[in-house]
Amino acid sequence: MTTHTDLSKYLVPPCTECKAKCCRYVAVEIDRPTCKHDYDTVRWYLLHKNVQVYVDHGKDWYVEFATDCEVLQPDYMCGDYEARPQICREHGWPVGSCEFFEDPCRHYFKGVKDFEAYLEKKGIDWRWKRRPKTEAG
Repeated sequence: MTTHTDLSKYLVPPCTECKAKCCRYVAVEIDRPTCKHDYDTVRWYLLHKNVQVYVDHGKDWYVEFATDCEVLQPDYMCGDYEARPQICREHGWPVGSCEFFEDPCRHYFKGVKDFEAYLEKKGIDWRWKRRPKTEAG
């Protein structure tokens, strides 16, 4: 009889097939924007190179920094596999829960224009009112 433990060595996330998508960014959870200041902060994130913002299927918000892991090898495998962080060990388990199998994003904003279009579509008033210029007296 084959047990789950016996199969686990064969059931591995297909890192080489997806070119290690999970090793090419860092994402940090942020509060869901709810006011003009928050919307402006998200816009500020998105005005930076290699920074995206996304909403996952659980409706949690993240800022994503596109940057490769320092130990990612040309064959898309980990160069320090035995000493990799726990978050890396747990990613993709159960098998089928990684980016290769399912897009983790409900909404993905590659830039400020994407985010502004999203806000406009939802009818959200996100723009700040400009102060009128005053003449120096």
